[in-house]
Amino acid sequence: MHKDSETFKILVQNENAYIGLCSCCQEFNFAYKNILLTFSKNELMVFCNWLIECKDDKDYFLPLAHGRNRIYQSPLKNMFLVFSNEELEEISGMLNQLTLLLEARELVLYKE
Repeated sequence: MHKDSETFKILVQNENAYIGLCSCCQEFNFAYKNILLTFSKNELMVFCNWLIECKDDKDYFLPLAHGRNRIYQSPLKNMFLVFSNEELEEISGMLNQLTLLLEARELVLYKE
């Protein structure tokens, strides 16, 4: 989790979320509504791809009383992440934006 706003930059954001990067430790923050998770770049990509790839899998479908119907078990046996299809589409859009941004940054750094 970032501690210093000078070393932390939000890379993509929308009304409900942001993905940011701490430039000193290279740790990514994934903040969505009331969830904040921290990852390496690789871990972030694996996590987001897992959410998106499993959104249509019937094993992850469970209609809940509050309208969300995609359920993901965390590494903790008693903690689950739940999303609606619309929320997963929002996360997918953010991941696409982030991927393009990171690829562009790598191209610029490679050319220097």
